[in-house]
Amino acid sequence: MTLNRLCERLQRDRQAGRSGIAPYVTAGDGGLETTRAVLEALEAGGASCVELGIPFSDPIADGPVLQAAAQRALDAGTRLADVLDLCRDFRAAGGELPIALFSYANPLVRMGWQEAAHRSATAGVDAWLVPDMIPEEADGMRAACETSGLAPIFFVAPTSSTERIAAAATASRGFLYTIGRVGVTGSETELDAETLAFLQRVRAASPLPVAVGFGLRTAAQVEAVTRHADLAIVGSAFVDRLRRAFDAAGGDSAAAASEATTYLNELRGGLRGGEEA
Repeated sequence: MTLNRLCERLQRDRQAGRSGIAPYVTAGDGGLETTRAVLEALEAGGASCVELGIPFSDPIADGPVLQAAAQRALDAGTRLADVLDLCRDFRAAGGELPIALFSYANPLVRMGWQEAAHRSATAGVDAWLVPDMIPEEADGMRAACETSGLAPIFFVAPTSSTERIAAAATASRGFLYTIGRVGVTGSETELDAETLAFLQRVRAASPLPVAVGFGLRTAAQVEAVTRHADLAIVGSAFVDRLRRAFDAAGGDSAAAASEATTYLNELRGGLRGGEEA
């Protein structure tokens, strides 16, 4: 199958020995025009990809920051179809930043796996992350991704066996999402010897690039995890920084975009491999 933007970018960076940042952004928090401005800022600032979150009413894996962001976006009327329209407009304007759509299963199932995958791909989405799907129960999701050229991405955690890590990597494309600790998003991940040993175990078992998320927020943490991983995913801290800047500026999309640039630059200070070629 032809590689998509996400797979190509991560393969190129891995071959060059570069690590990267994957910010998480809740689509529609502050309005879709704010999300569009933030996507443009992240592309210009050198993000490897973006996790674009579909707001959902019962985000079981998310902590309070992402729950609040999702509720604000839902209250503003943001739905899956609106986010796909946003992606389509971003691509039509020349945007090339790889987009991994982060969605709970319910919005995708309601649209239908095949229809949702087709509409995602034609809108310029590159991958799906569905945190409440496991490989053993994801035949419909994986088939839809295969048909449409999307990369399905699955999750592993510190409780995962080596065999399960290998199985999740086999079912995934693009990268393997490694949860840095047990729990929900937002609480800080402690990068102790046990956590780093887990990351080494994942790296040894996965032929795919390895991404680490849940609780990262500083350049020092980025530097620590990317000794054993290809991507540092920054979610709750990123959403919180953007929202604070947006609110402080009286609801200004440009302020959120500027903060995205500032924070991304801070985090990139912890990357290995130097600046993007």
